[in-house]
Amino acid sequence: MQKLLRGSYLFVGLVALASAANAEEVGVSAVPFTTAPPRPAPQQSAAWQARTFSAPNGGLLVFRYAGVNPACASYDGRNCLWGQGLQQVRYSQVRPLVCGERHRSVWGVTGYEDRKHWCSVARAARSTNFD
Repeated sequence: MQKLLRGSYLFVGLVALASAANAEEVGVSAVPFTTAPPRPAPQQSAAWQARTFSAPNGGLLVFRYAGVNPACASYDGRNCLWGQGLQQVRYSQVRPLVCGERHRSVWGVTGYEDRKHWCSVARAARSTNFD
């Protein structure tokens, strides 16, 4: 459907609607034309967050919590999406890698053995808030 504004009328298809400025003059009640607000990324929820983890980690990481275990955004369930922010992740394709037993089945360690590993840092920081 094509919309065109000419003078005091908004043309929608073949129907002309009076603009709000001339509503009294033409004797109709006009509602201002507005657009819908932008929609959030699919499947992105407030649960996802992005934080920068210092070395030996890879820096910026999008993650959330699966119960008590942190889980990084991943497309293959194996490799975290290091360096991508919240707006760059395609959430409909995410298969999170969850720290703990799932991480062990993939990498041979839970991620909690090393206190500098992002899994340990994220889990410890959950109760103290990152900020």
